[in-house]
Amino acid sequence: MARTRVPSEQLNFRSANTGTHLLDTYLEDAEKGGLTLAQLMGKLFDDATGDIDTFDFRYTNTPADGETPASQILELRIGTDADYQEIASFTQLFTDLASFKTTALADMEIKRQDAEDSKNAALASELDAETAQAAAEAARDAAALARDNAQTYANQAFQTTPTVIAQGIILAQLHGDLFDGSTL
Repeated sequence: MARTRVPSEQLNFRSANTGTHLLDTYLEDAEKGGLTLAQLMGKLFDDATGDIDTFDFRYTNTPADGETPASQILELRIGTDADYQEIASFTQLFTDLASFKTTALADMEIKRQDAEDSKNAALASELDAETAQAAAEAARDAAALARDNAQTYANQAFQTTPTVIAQGIILAQLHGDLFDGSTL
């Protein structure tokens, strides 16, 4: 039995998005970089799961030759055959963070020492205030005692004043009568 074959130039592919195309031309245009359509799809999708497998990220944290600190780098590979390319370096970020941490800890120690000094100064001021209060209370008590003594002496002087005045008058009279005009 004879078969009839349709030449490929007569097979059309109709796309709802891009219109009608010759099937040969459409498939040849899909092949890129000398790779078949299946190879290209294999670069985009995982053969086992069908998940998109185009991008691969890698984080490295190893020192390069001659480096003491480690280099922290985020790398990206597009496709399965490409080389990893650096997209971000965190080395300076981590160095800056370590520096900020050291500075913050030093500042915290200074603030802690300042707080300790303030506490000690407050304690000394409290003790000085207590001493001053005790001295003020002692001065108040001494002033009250002096006031009481002064009042006592004033009362004694007031009570004896008439007697002293009377004695002075008597002496003046006696002196005046006894020695009036006489010489010793």
